[in-house]
Amino acid sequence: MHFKGIILVGTATTQRAELAGFFQEKLGMDVVTDVAGFTRLVTASGDRVEIFGPEMKEYRQLSTGPVAGFWVDDARVARDELLAAGVESCTEIETGRDGHSWFYFKAPDGNFYELCEHTPTA
Repeated sequence: MHFKGIILVGTATTQRAELAGFFQEKLGMDVVTDVAGFTRLVTASGDRVEIFGPEMKEYRQLSTGPVAGFWVDDARVARDELLAAGVESCTEIETGRDGHSWFYFKAPDGNFYELCEHTPTA
């Protein structure tokens, strides 16, 4: 598995609109998606901040706190490698409309992290 970088931070909160406004107004990020229960912002370099409200299933999956998303070449290969290495808590791979594929896994510290195959668009 080859890591290309950290491309996102995801968080779950009941204060989604307030947090999105803070990131946009105070940190200068651009809102690129804002739908019921979900907001995505991007930095000038294209890195993502994703905010999940209680309406989203990710809200329950991200119960351990903010999640870092690690960029890999191939999400399917990365998931297979983690499973082969004995990591038991891997979600299924999901793919968004923009081609971005991801899955979550629970690390030994009890926190969830994400591995994602990233299409370099917002």
